[in-house]
Formats: sequence, C-alpha cells, structure tokens
Amino acid sequence: MKKVAIIGAGLSGLAATKRVTESPDSFECCTFELSDNIGGTWVYTDKTGKDEHGIPIHSSMYQGLRTNLPKEVMEFPEFPHKNFDNRSYLTAAEVLRYVEDYAEYFNLKKYIKFLHYVKSVAPIQNGRWEIQVTDLQLSKDCTYYFDSVMICVGNYSNPDIPSIPNIANFQGLQLHSHDYREPSRFKNQTVVVIGAGSSGMDISCHVSNHAEKVYLSHHNNKILNTVFPENLHHKPDIQEIRDGNILFKDGSEVSADTIIYCTGYLIKYPFLDEKCKIKVENNVIKPLYKRMINIEYPTMGFIGALRDSPNFDLFDLQARCFLNILKGVAVLPSTQDMLSETEREFNEHMKRTNNEKSFLSIKGHFAKIYFDELSRLGKLPFTKPVLFDIYSSGQDSRAKDFKNFRTKVYRLINDREYIVEEQKVH
Repeated sequence: MKKVAIIGAGLSGLAATKRVTESPDSFECCTFELSDNIGGTWVYTDKTGKDEHGIPIHSSMYQGLRTNLPKEVMEFPEFPHKNFDNRSYLTAAEVLRYVEDYAEYFNLKKYIKFLHYVKSVAPIQNGRWEIQVTDLQLSKDCTYYFDSVMICVGNYSNPDIPSIPNIANFQGLQLHSHDYREPSRFKNQTVVVIGAGSSGMDISCHVSNHAEKVYLSHHNNKILNTVFPENLHHKPDIQEIRDGNILFKDGSEVSADTIIYCTGYLIKYPFLDEKCKIKVENNVIKPLYKRMINIEYPTMGFIGALRDSPNFDLFDLQARCFLNILKGVAVLPSTQDMLSETEREFNEHMKRTNNEKSFLSIKGHFAKIYFDELSRLGKLPFTKPVLFDIYSSGQDSRAKDFKNFRTKVYRLINDREYIVEEQKVH
C-alpha cells in the first residue's frame, strides 16, 4: 500500500484523485486543496488580489467566458457531457457543473482536505516525502508523510507582465488578465490589449462591446485576417510609453485609458524544497522525463503542466501512466537515459521553434506524438485519434472567424471520424 499525496483539486488533481482511488489495494490517497471548493481556475470569484487568509486569488475566470474549445475535447474518459447535443461550446459555469458532477459521481470529495495550504514538500529517507501544510480553518500547522507526490496545481495564477520602457509614465489603468472580471468598466474607453493568445483575443472582443476602441497589440501574423468586431484594431508590439501615450513599433501612437496584459503566466512552485532538485527556468520545469516525472525523484509527478492539447484526456492519461510506474507495471529507463532523452527532446524543440518557453506546449501533431509516447510508457490504450482532429479543427475555426467560431457543432462518428454542423438557433 503506497500513500499518495495530490496537491490541488482542479481538473488535473481530480483526474489524479479518481485514478488513485480506483486502486484501493495499491494506493491510499490524500488531496490537498487551497480553496474551499473544487475546479481550480474554473471557479469564478469577484475577488482579486488576496483572499481573507492572505493567500493570492488563484482563479483567472471572468464573467461571460465561454470555452474556446469544443466540449468534445473537454471531457474525461468514461464521463461524457450530457444535455448539450445542440452545441459544442459551453459557458464556464457549465464546465464547472460538469467537473462537480464528475467529482460527485466518483465520490472524490471525501479524499480532499479543503482549505489546506501546502507550505513545503521535501524528500526524506527511504524515498518518502514530507509535506508541511497549514489548515487555514484551524490556523494549525500539520506534517504528513507519503510515498509519492503528484503536483497538480495548474499554471494560470502567476501573471507574467512584460517590461515596457517608460511604463511609469502611463497615467491610465493597468491590469493583467488574471484580474480581469467584467467589461462594463471600460465603457467608452480606448483600451490596449497586449497579447493575442486565447485570453487576449477573447478579452479584447469582450471589451469591444463596451469600449469605444480596442487595439490588440501582438506579433501573431496568423490572425491578421481573422474576423473581429469592427472597433477592434490590430497593432504591433509596443515600443515605449512616450509623453503618456503608447508608441507602437510601426511608429503609430495611441492615447489609451487602459492597458490589459494578456501575456501569460509564470510557472512557480514555491512549496517545493530545493532538495526536490526541481528548477523552473524560463518557464520550463527541469528536469522532467516526458515533461511529467521528476528524474531525480521519480515518485514525484507533475500532472497538468502541459498545455495546448485535449487537456482533460491528457490529465487522465498522465495520471494513469504515473500510477502504472508506481505499481511497477511500467518501468522507467535509467536516470542517465532519462536525462539524455529529455535533453535530446529539448534540443530538437529549440531547433524547431527557437522558443524555450514553449517547451511545455504540445501543439498540432506533437500532441498525438506525446500521447502515444505516454501510452507506450505506461502500457495503456492509445487515445482516440478523432480527439486530436477535432482539437485542430476548433483551433483553425477560431483563427479564421473569432466572432462566429462557437456556432460550430461537432459530432463524433467513431474513434477516427467526426462531422461539423452549424448550431441551430431556436
């Protein structure tokens, strides 16, 4: 019997909890959750900054958010969405309801210690782990001991704000998408949104319904022909703040009321003791085998650190693979072989992209390659190919027509085929 600690009760933490508790003869599970509920970033709160315990607000959810991926690639195996046959794109509240139904159906909450703040995770003798936590309700510190640790905290809560020359001279409001909640406060304003990722495009469209003008500052040429609202305009990267105005790299200048940074997040694990031998450099977690397993201490796994793929299936697959390694069903290579293979994968990524920060992104056909590698490693069935095709189709549709891509309805025919229809409005 191995005691497994799971840190976080968001999507990856719930997937891990479900899979660990499926094997009561092999594992004993305890999940630590900082908040008083499940769902992680899908839980909406009006609050920003810090909560009543002085802990930074985790969620980046905002009002009116709808998924930017079809629900068909946003469901756990063996637990399909119900009652949404007429549409593929759901509201955040509907996704959270699905997650809550998942936890209830598999009776997961009984394994979760809510309002428990993890202060420290450190390896100790005999390959075990010491975890120090604070029970926020009782204001009491506790120490627990485990045979394995699964890190499932997510990576969308620590804003990454770029340095802009002379930004101190900007007189308007500045905020990161992490603290964005609703668009009406920007009524009749001129707003500059920095970043054209998922949140940048979505928030800029939200804001355009109230603002007079929205300028989307980015360097993503792929979206220059995307259909956006008429009062949303493309701008290149910002060069500097000059006389209080925003000067872009094409020489144009804008006087704005607000800057919204949709510039991503930093990966941080402040609770990991240096003895864990994990470092985060330029948003890359090192050293991880298959971007998941602590090479120095293979009984520590990082579930859900990757992005840009069918995440619900990914979290579940990672959890199953990791547990099969703990069971001895799957066997890891030697430490040196894991280090060598990881270095080779990283070098290939750098040759292909010259972008270290994107090493944890597995877009396009690289997602299927990664899933297949985990399935082989963990001696598990392969993921249905149709999921990757639907994911890519959803991405392409969004890039072409951001205003209307959510009208698409996806229907699975089998493990390899699907069709796309237009949503019927009654």
